[in-house]
Amino acid sequence: MRPALLSRTLHKWLGLIVGIQFVFWMISGFYMVVVDLDFIHGDPLVRNVRVPFEAKPPSLSFAAVADQFEGVSQVSLRALPGMSAPVFEVTTGASTTLVDSTTGKKLSPLPKEAVADLARQYYAGAGNVAALTLIEREPPLEIQTRPLPLWRVDFDDWLQTSLYIHPDIGVLVTRRHRFWRWFDFLWMFHIMDFDTRTDMNNTLLKTATVAGLVTVLSGGWLLYFSFRRKTQPRRA
Repeated sequence: MRPALLSRTLHKWLGLIVGIQFVFWMISGFYMVVVDLDFIHGDPLVRNVRVPFEAKPPSLSFAAVADQFEGVSQVSLRALPGMSAPVFEVTTGASTTLVDSTTGKKLSPLPKEAVADLARQYYAGAGNVAALTLIEREPPLEIQTRPLPLWRVDFDDWLQTSLYIHPDIGVLVTRRHRFWRWFDFLWMFHIMDFDTRTDMNNTLLKTATVAGLVTVLSGGWLLYFSFRRKTQPRRA
């Protein structure tokens, strides 16, 4: 096969195959540039909840709370949204438990109603709680790297907001919404990881990158033959 014909054939078929991925790269890249990253992270959907401590000390001492547990590594006092008094946070090994600072009663794991109240405290939107789900196994793809269990609290707003709350200590672990899920879907195509959506060094992406480079080089090769044909003198 002549070099000119080979360059044309190579460029045509590579452009057809890799061009589809180029379109996905352009669309996903455009979305990532245009939509504000803080909005994608869901920052406007949550409040910066700051609950002040009471001036008076708690009814129970740190030592009294620590004596209720074995293998205590840390005892701290913190505020919890919706609670009238601070709570003790007791860490033992890999687990953490909340204790009422006035009664000494264990609060963990938090009941469903308390989680719903916490979600309303964290949420800055105009929707209402639509559903609460305790996820203990098989997490959805959007929180696949987060340790379980977690409470998922869904709101009925147009953004389809979901807040994920720790069932033992009541902290807001993460938030998800419609535009984040679109971002995640486009990110999957952008890095060509259709399984976990986290591997930016996968074989498919490397192959597409090399194929794209070869497509560009074959285009330059084809351009060379195009100019060469135009500059050749005509025979008499």
